[in-house]
Amino acid sequence: MNQLMLKKIILSVVVILPIVFALYSVNAISFSNGNPPGCTGSPSDKINCATNCHNGSIVKTETGWITSNIPETGYIPDSSYTISCTSKGVETSVKFGFEVSPQFPTGKLAGKMILLNDKETKLVGSGKYISQILAGVAGTGSKTWTFKWVAPPKGSGKLTFYGAFLVSGKPTTVTTSSLEIKENK
Repeated sequence: MNQLMLKKIILSVVVILPIVFALYSVNAISFSNGNPPGCTGSPSDKINCATNCHNGSIVKTETGWITSNIPETGYIPDSSYTISCTSKGVETSVKFGFEVSPQFPTGKLAGKMILLNDKETKLVGSGKYISQILAGVAGTGSKTWTFKWVAPPKGSGKLTFYGAFLVSGKPTTVTTSSLEIKENK
């Protein structure tokens, strides 16, 4: 092999390798700047988060990824609460994503979500869903996002927060979680 051919091969590797790596990183979190509305694992959303948003992902269900300061006795109508959403990976996990929605059994939005950190999260789907944005995907081992939730009016009844969480890596995983809340009567 002559030197000119060797230089062309080395140059090709130097140029192509970063492109391949960049494409892999983009694929790991396909919607880094916010998920499409309806990817929470809610029965009414009818979207498979793993196959529609993240090809080939492993899907599992966990409890405790959505938490709140709502008392066990239930939400007080028209009151404000803090909701925390945590995507949990392993020590080497560094990119995360999520989408959460509070819904009545009919699938209708329950209450109102208010952003606490618009540098890492945004509302999508006319405010029915909250999702990460590009500046909100980085973490080490896990990533937590919080938002304010205003409970619905008196007589609204029980509701559920549904969420889908992404941990990028090998393999990329999608985890669904939910938090059922009753109304304080």
